[in-house]
Amino acid sequence: MKDIQQAIKDILNKESKQPEEVLTLTLDSACKSTHITGLDAFVNLKSLSLAGLGLTTLDGFPKLPKLARLNLSDNRITGGLQHLVDAGLTNLRTLELANNRIATVEELAPLKELKALQCLDVDQCPLSKQSNYSSRIFAMLDELKYLDSVDMEGRECDGDEEEEDFEEEDAGEEEYDDGAGEEEFEDEEGGEFEEEDKEYAVLVGPDAVGEDEEGDYQEEGGDDDDEGEEEDEAAAVAPSSGGTKRKREEEEEEEEGDEEDEE
Repeated sequence: MKDIQQAIKDILNKESKQPEEVLTLTLDSACKSTHITGLDAFVNLKSLSLAGLGLTTLDGFPKLPKLARLNLSDNRITGGLQHLVDAGLTNLRTLELANNRIATVEELAPLKELKALQCLDVDQCPLSKQSNYSSRIFAMLDELKYLDSVDMEGRECDGDEEEEDFEEEDAGEEEYDDGAGEEEFEDEEGGEFEEEDKEYAVLVGPDAVGEDEEGDYQEEGGDDDDEGEEEDEAAAVAPSSGGTKRKREEEEEEEEGDEEDEE
């Protein structure tokens, strides 16, 4: 069986990642070790599972400031939880210690310093055989919500609740600047189009200059029509006057002819 450092190296090679790029690391039963080594460079690790490795001590636990989950189930740990406090696990929310060798509630006392701790599992540890261990642990750890997957009232923990919390936390850390930029661009572009629409509405509205000019043009055209009608009337009158004059001249000529005949 490989040791813990070789198991870590194999995982990094397989995933082609550097330690600081790893957020979740699972070494369950992949190696054997009595103590934890080789994890100091995983500074951004959020979830670590070391179940079934044969651990007997937590001495030298690495400083992992972002660690939120720690699974130490199925090992041979008898105590020494102060090492988790010394490692500065201020963001640790879930700690699994099931099937270890923790025999008394007092051995859990150092966990009072981990103020973010909400879920603790000590099932199948010797202390879990004590009739009042649950109420004593809840009384000691004020921030604890769930012990062995049930709350203080004995209601079971929703298995998806914790997953949703972690997903929301991860989603909150991810920012999509490009998407936000596109939305702003769309808003600005839409605003520009609105302004253009308003300006166009002014140009084509009832008080628009173009429409006034058209009205003026129609009025001028109306004057031209009136002048045309006057000319037509004058033309109609003129022929009538000329005809009357010629008729009078013919009558005078006839009268003169009659006078000459009489003489």
